[in-house]
Amino acid sequence: MNTLTYEDQISFWSSEFSDPDMERSFQQHVQPIITRQLKIVLLIWGALLLLFAVPDYEALGLTRPFYYLLAYRVIIAVMLLIMFFRIRPNTIIFKASYPVTLIVIAGFTGFMLLFVFRPDITNWIVGVIMVQLIGLFMFVPIRFYLASLSALYGIAITMVTVGVRGSTKENMIGLFFLLMLPVVTGAATTIRLAILQRRQFAVLMRAEKLNLKLQSEIEQRLKLEEALKELAATDPLTQLFNRREYEMLFEHEIERARRMNVPLSLGLIDLDNFKKINDTYGHNVGDEVLRRTADLLRNNLRAMDLIGRFGGDEFIIFLPDTGIDQAVVISDRFLKELSATDIDTVVSKIRITATAGITQLLPNDKDNNSIIRRADAALYKGKEAGRNLVEICTEDIYPLGTEILMDIGDKSLMPVAQTRITGDLVKKD
Repeated sequence: MNTLTYEDQISFWSSEFSDPDMERSFQQHVQPIITRQLKIVLLIWGALLLLFAVPDYEALGLTRPFYYLLAYRVIIAVMLLIMFFRIRPNTIIFKASYPVTLIVIAGFTGFMLLFVFRPDITNWIVGVIMVQLIGLFMFVPIRFYLASLSALYGIAITMVTVGVRGSTKENMIGLFFLLMLPVVTGAATTIRLAILQRRQFAVLMRAEKLNLKLQSEIEQRLKLEEALKELAATDPLTQLFNRREYEMLFEHEIERARRMNVPLSLGLIDLDNFKKINDTYGHNVGDEVLRRTADLLRNNLRAMDLIGRFGGDEFIIFLPDTGIDQAVVISDRFLKELSATDIDTVVSKIRITATAGITQLLPNDKDNNSIIRRADAALYKGKEAGRNLVEICTEDIYPLGTEILMDIGDKSLMPVAQTRITGDLVKKD
């Protein structure tokens, strides 16, 4: 069973939340409706006051009592009109309740003039006061305790006025209970409605809090899902694409290149003498070298290019819309920057070089394995040629119809068709 928190508790006597902050939030929530209702009440109240000057004139004519009553009606109507124009959509009902209460008290006070100047309609006057009392609770949107005080004042001044006019004790007792009837009815109805409204507001607030919490959980879950997707697609050390992801993307690029008849190049890049770094400085330093190499690859390649970690200290790059000559330029630029970069580690600054094997998509390629084999063969040839250079392979190393008898794992048995070492890249310092 749900238990009410302090924020949700409602005082029966004030018909307001026990928590001032919660009550303030409720008032802000209903403020536009309440201010609009209050303006309508003030306008109708003022109009009725002036309208009833007509029967006063018919009964009294242009006499002094008529002018007294007219002055009372005009004064209260002017006060109501001023209050009407002072109320804005952002008017706080708590603050507006006090001047409205003063007008109500002034209205009750002036209304007693009718007992003096119109004794012939005493029963009608009492009936109007009863309507005013119940309307005070049900139609005038002021704070409950102020409405209660105003109603009690209205009863008290009515009893005093009637008593001074010489009413009997029995009539006074009957008048008291008669006037208390609309007060009790109006107060009970107001309390019930006020508590009901605030309970609905408390439920609304809890629902909004739950929605915000749920929205936050959904956002966190989405972030977690994105993080999991990223972890599933990337190598945790270098944050480059892992094998599963780059093979899928490469298949897509192959299909696109053939469909649009555009070139596609692939490269394998292997760090030179990386084992020596691990043996000399430890695997932590080796990991930092791999991370820095991955960063340099990202900085040197285009946004459209794909970069993956092929394994160990070997990287794979896919260059869409790129011919073999342009791929060599891109790879050469990276190798030069890598060899000139000081990699800061916990032990010292390290410089390292790499060798690149480059190939491109050929018409006879059935899958990405044949392309990767060519790039791997070119890479091995570059290692043999002295490292720190770019080696290319431009023809299929396994022509159609050729029976493959060699062990692919033994790279010394891999032939390389039409390989070449570009320009001045035979050996770098």
